[in-house]
Amino acid sequence: MIVEFYRPGDSPLHRLDPRPKILFLVVVLIAFFLPSAPWVLFLFTAAIVAVIAITLGPAQLLPPLKTLWPILILIFLLTPPFHRGGLPIVRIFDITLVTSEGLDTTLVLLLRFLGITFGFFAVVRTVALDDMVLSLRWFGLPYAACLVMTITLRTIPSLAATWHNVIDAHRLRTGVLDTRRRRRIVETYLPVLTSVLIEAVKGIPVLAMALESRGFGRRNPRTSYAELKKGRALLGDMLVLMAASVALLWPVLFRW
Repeated sequence: MIVEFYRPGDSPLHRLDPRPKILFLVVVLIAFFLPSAPWVLFLFTAAIVAVIAITLGPAQLLPPLKTLWPILILIFLLTPPFHRGGLPIVRIFDITLVTSEGLDTTLVLLLRFLGITFGFFAVVRTVALDDMVLSLRWFGLPYAACLVMTITLRTIPSLAATWHNVIDAHRLRTGVLDTRRRRRIVETYLPVLTSVLIEAVKGIPVLAMALESRGFGRRNPRTSYAELKKGRALLGDMLVLMAASVALLWPVLFRW
């Protein structure tokens, strides 16, 4: 079974050529790392979330949030104490817990993290790995580097699926997993982790045969059965995402 981030579909995001989507992702990264007010980053993030919800469905917003929520909580709790400038907002007795600078920094970090994550998610969710390789090759990236990226994008969800399958198998054999005590956590998850590592090691020969069948390491010119868009179709997609890029960078570059 092949597990990957990509999900087939016929949404407007799926129909766009992957090359302008990759370029637009670079623009998103630039926009989020430029110095901006929190409300500007909020608009950026809200726009990306709205595009995903409209084109892919609101349910597609849940997988990134399920993965990110521990990190978001840590950012929310640990950032304000290290930024003490500005006006005090939350005080207990004579101790200032949250200041205006700490709140602004926390919002900026949270919105940057969410916006960049959802931007990457929108691209990898709607671009097939074969098209990703062809697009990166079109930009001049070496085939070995393209293959490393695509293997990574396929390995992470495959390992996650293996983890859940092994947990389900252990539950069927031993009952409900008990993780209430620290010792129980180690006793419970150590066999699960061992089983996942064994499955990963077993997959090495399969991966080696896949690389060999793709001609990895050969120096002769590569060919491909698949083709990307050309001519007016590619130009139209480029113009659409170019307009979106200008709209995204306009508030930052002109300080709106």
